[in-house]
Amino acid sequence: MPSNNILIISGEVSGDLHAAPVVFELKKLKSELAFWGTGGHQMSETGVELLAHIDDLAVMGFSDIPKMLPRLSRLRKTILKQVASRKTQLVILVDYPGFNLNLAKVLKGIDNPPKILYYIAPQVWAWRSGRIRKMSRVVDRLAVVFPFEVELFRAEGIKVDFVGHPLLDELGDYLTPTVNHGGMTTNPISAVSPPRLTAVSDKPLLALLPGSRVQEIKRHLPIMVNAALRLRETIPNLKAAIGCAPNLDKRLYEDIIGDSSWIELHNDSRDLLLEADAAAVCSGTATLETALMGTPQVVVYHTSTLNYLIAKTFVHLKNIALVNVVAGKRIVPELIQYDLTPQNLTRELKELLSDKQKQVEMINAYKDVTIRLGTGNAAKNVAKIAFDMLE
Repeated sequence: MPSNNILIISGEVSGDLHAAPVVFELKKLKSELAFWGTGGHQMSETGVELLAHIDDLAVMGFSDIPKMLPRLSRLRKTILKQVASRKTQLVILVDYPGFNLNLAKVLKGIDNPPKILYYIAPQVWAWRSGRIRKMSRVVDRLAVVFPFEVELFRAEGIKVDFVGHPLLDELGDYLTPTVNHGGMTTNPISAVSPPRLTAVSDKPLLALLPGSRVQEIKRHLPIMVNAALRLRETIPNLKAAIGCAPNLDKRLYEDIIGDSSWIELHNDSRDLLLEADAAAVCSGTATLETALMGTPQVVVYHTSTLNYLIAKTFVHLKNIALVNVVAGKRIVPELIQYDLTPQNLTRELKELLSDKQKQVEMINAYKDVTIRLGTGNAAKNVAKIAFDMLE
């Protein structure tokens, strides 16, 4: 008789956000299912029994890894004991590859190993392609969120499904349905672009999205604020607002803003993006979110020198912003590491705010990105796969 408990592991805020709807959808398919693992507030709200919270698991760059290893090792041992005692037969691993791939390997070495479903694959197309072969030995099924990943993993014999990107569902209230290529998809252009394309605003609003982690904010926000101050010298009516991470103390932002009271703090970055004429965005999933909302953007990223040098050794991409990776070409500017200066950011943002044609081209390029992300229902698609694996 199949076990009614499922182990589900996420280690970051984004993973918590993407995993919770999967739990919700699985409970709709079978109400008796019970879930345990690691996650955050979202997963806890859906009834997942947490062995560890994401606040204690997040790793910020390569240099953070050594100090986290003892804690992660203890957690892995606890999970292994619980899998055996609970007779867990299905494990859902959500992103967080450094920990999750090692856990999958260990789980496959025990007696009566559980089936393993991996949701949101490691970005092996960016770095560490050797992980694909490792995954083929420890993952029973893979649910990917980018269509170009399917052939990459299938070539190594992994059973893989493209389930669509969860952002399409998370942004459902902001996006307008339309028909594309014979099926339903989401089209940000019809939802938000007409007001932006009628004229260049004489009172533009600049959105600043410095990231969701303390170190990202400390590295990015001072440069963003400096650029906004420079822009205001030539655009006196400029307004700016910072998209704040809900889990962080507002004093972190206030200390960086200083006397610039015209820069507001915004608790909902999505509402902010709807209103904004342009945005400076920390590289990551937020660049896709900004594209889906139809907001012209400049992507930024700065990390420690050590992390950057290590990344340069492994990462082999012309573009690092996800919006550009999905597009298959550079459609938004990227200011990475040494290129990220107040002067460079000011120049790029000024061009975006003043050049109507550049806005039009960027927003039109977002259409193809949106189509490539699928037709929605990612969590429901993952839940169906997981339910099949339980049978």
